[in-house]
Amino acid sequence: MRETPPNTFINFASQKAKSGVQNPHFWAIACIMAVLILFYNASYLGIASWFPWFTDVVTAQGIYAFVPIFLFLIPLIYAGVVFRLRGFMVTWAIFVAAVLPRTLQQSPSLESLMRVALFALVALLLGLLVALVYNPEAKEDALKLTKGGRRISLARILKVQEYERQHVSRELHDKIIQTLLVIANRAHALGAGDSGELTPEARKQAEQLVVMLLLAVDDVRRLSRDLRPSILDNVGLLPSLRWLTEQTTQESGIKAEIRVNGVEHRLRPELEVIVFRIAQEALSNAVRHSRATKAVVTLDFVASNFKMTVEDNGQGFCLPEKISDYATKGKLGLARIEQQARLLEGTFDIQSEPGKGTVITVEAKA
Repeated sequence: MRETPPNTFINFASQKAKSGVQNPHFWAIACIMAVLILFYNASYLGIASWFPWFTDVVTAQGIYAFVPIFLFLIPLIYAGVVFRLRGFMVTWAIFVAAVLPRTLQQSPSLESLMRVALFALVALLLGLLVALVYNPEAKEDALKLTKGGRRISLARILKVQEYERQHVSRELHDKIIQTLLVIANRAHALGAGDSGELTPEARKQAEQLVVMLLLAVDDVRRLSRDLRPSILDNVGLLPSLRWLTEQTTQESGIKAEIRVNGVEHRLRPELEVIVFRIAQEALSNAVRHSRATKAVVTLDFVASNFKMTVEDNGQGFCLPEKISDYATKGKLGLARIEQQARLLEGTFDIQSEPGKGTVITVEAKA
């Protein structure tokens, strides 16, 4: 079950509440509602003298009492326009609670209650219509969503993915590996004859089981490490990339190296994560698909810009006509690289030809 970062919902709720209270429209609606509540319930509260010019309206009963109640439509629609659905529903609930005391005291008949209920229902439907349909900034919002909404969604997805990677990596390391080691120890004890005599065949199978379990431990440990390398959190991007190239060389036989141009400096944490994931995916593609013998990761720190190039001498491939064709043609690794590169608000370029290797370049502001 996925864990939720502590205080996330509390912080979000407090930020929303703070932004609402600081909005001048909030205080305008609050003042209008306060005046109307006092005006409508003046006779019930014994403060009819506060409104000497509206004595007949304040003290009216029966159907004439609906004259002041219609005034509540002003703050209800106001709240629906400004604060949308949530703001309208809160205002409507306050309105219902405000009109009930006078209605129950002065006109407790079923007919009167039905009139109030009908008006409350009409106000509810009208407010919902305004809150859900009326949006004078729709065109501007649509343009903003077209330009930046997809990038924001991808950024949120990336954060969730990194959190899930870290969570799964911790679970693999702390639980799965430990469980496999316990099973391996028991299998070793069984093969050593601690639980009684075993036939040679059973002893051999126990020894093979131990070997298989230890290999599984190594595989799970490698998977846990690749999901979320702790070195990335501890020492930053460049040492993590050096570690990545060393691991690639040791595990695949491809001679991977890293080169740095310019003055090295730390990048934003989210930028370092994206850059590391791009390099990780590019080297993984080189290992699995390119049949390369050499791969070079080049980092260029130039002024406020940052550029990374991953080049291999593999077999290469024919580039699709459009970037969106990467996924449809089964090149999911390149599709992920392109998706992550867009999060940098930078440029992504790939050059490849059959027999001439592949060069992946990502550039963004540092």
